Amino acid sequence: MTDMTRREFGVAALGSMAVAAQGPRDPARADGGRAYRYVHLDVFTDRRMAGNQLLVYTDPGGLDSDAMQALTRESNYSENTFVFPAEQPAADYRVRIFTRTAETPFAGHPTIGTAFALAHTGALKPGTARTTFQLGVGPTPLDLEWKDGKLAFAWMTQQKPTFGKTITDRAALAAAIGVEPQFVDPAAPAQEVYSGSTFFIVPLATRKAVDGAVLDRAKVDALFAAAGIQRRGIYVFSTEHGSDSATAYSRMLPAGGIEDPATGSAVGPAGSFMAKHRLVPADRAGSIVVLQGVLARRPSLLHVRVEFTGGEVSGVKVGGTSVVVGEGTMAV
Repeated sequence: MTDMTRREFGVAALGSMAVAAQGPRDPARADGGRAYRYVHLDVFTDRRMAGNQLLVYTDPGGLDSDAMQALTRESNYSENTFVFPAEQPAADYRVRIFTRTAETPFAGHPTIGTAFALAHTGALKPGTARTTFQLGVGPTPLDLEWKDGKLAFAWMTQQKPTFGKTITDRAALAAAIGVEPQFVDPAAPAQEVYSGSTFFIVPLATRKAVDGAVLDRAKVDALFAAAGIQRRGIYVFSTEHGSDSATAYSRMLPAGGIEDPATGSAVGPAGSFMAKHRLVPADRAGSIVVLQGVLARRPSLLHVRVEFTGGEVSGVKVGGTSVVVGEGTMAV
């Protein structure tokens, strides 16, 4: 860009998007409130009523943190995002991500889904090869692939993977997640892995074991305490082949409530774990496909590219597609 900075471009794009795609705000609501428009997407899927649900607020100016938290809680989805002009020269947009209980610095499907929302509204122009979101973890680049003028796929570059503590007591781990010890894969020790968020990655021998796993919170907490590991989300997977073409079959084990059908922030660590421990062939480390959400009846496909430098994992990208389900407004 020569005539405007990236930040100025983001401001202009958001402004034109609000006018062209959203229509004027209604400043004269009888109750004195104001309506904020959102795009509703299903993420990590190419069909509606699958994948992970997301609301993206594309013109949230005037909302404070409490209001964004309240809107997310009202939706009852795992996350909502709110898109603002960037505040850093390295970014095009500032994206704030809220769960039902708190703002979070990083999450996977909200990042991918927000790119599709911005493409849907016209803020991201067809053919744009890359955009960068200012997230809580820092600038997060997204590589964009287009087809017939529409965004077809987005890859987010996650933080450099790092590998933490392991648990080698297969019997204790099996008891904590409700499977028989022989189904905890001995090929690699379960391990905490970070690539923007930290998760505890557990390889299992079969898809049936993945579906049958159930957390025993007290046993998990005791196991983590003994190993000096903080409480983490537990992401289980199996590389057992199925009738589909997925490299791995996975679940984010729910600690109560609704099971997450697609966890982009966890699949980066999981893919990095698979590649590091050679649970996938080296020639497939750049094209891992993870099937998640089957048991939750919202099947999702998450793509992972793991990079190596000098034989060590040095980077990871997570990608997928999204489909727009609808649009609407919420009033505050």
